[in-house]
Amino acid sequence: MAKKHKLPLGGLNSDGQAVSISEIALGHLTQLAGWETFTDAANAALKTQGLSLPTDYRMPVHGSGNSAWRIAPDRVLVRSETPVDISVPQDLVALDLSDARICLMLEGEGVAGLLGRVIALDFSQTAFPAGTFVQTSLHHVGVLVERLEPNRFLVMVPTTWERSLTDLLVTHLTVAA
Repeated sequence: MAKKHKLPLGGLNSDGQAVSISEIALGHLTQLAGWETFTDAANAALKTQGLSLPTDYRMPVHGSGNSAWRIAPDRVLVRSETPVDISVPQDLVALDLSDARICLMLEGEGVAGLLGRVIALDFSQTAFPAGTFVQTSLHHVGVLVERLEPNRFLVMVPTTWERSLTDLLVTHLTVAA
């Protein structure tokens, strides 16, 4: 059974570089989905949150304390401080995922190295610069990873996997007692 690690927690990766892991407040997470008129309808709905529809699947849009990630041709995730008005136009469907995900903040000079050991991606600054995100898997579980700054990553994981995925990350660190 997975251990329950008390966050925040800090340690060293296998290269001896510092990493800290903490859970941060998610706020509200809403998925908007649609059909043929998705782009126009989503842009109109996102405008009320101070956002616009991301143009690709790697670059999030941030504004007014909110974030939007394009996760499929007809889907966008919106993280907001206040609930998104889900009385969206009939061209869209809104799904509140606020209780379905948690946010981990991974920081430190060794965080890219740690993530590169547990996720099969190149987390170098060249391949994965600050301001980009990816949907991938961590131990076969779908996660969203955004590089906020060179040594700071947001990792959004399903609530039901929080304990085991946190344990997986921590087992790759040498944690001070």
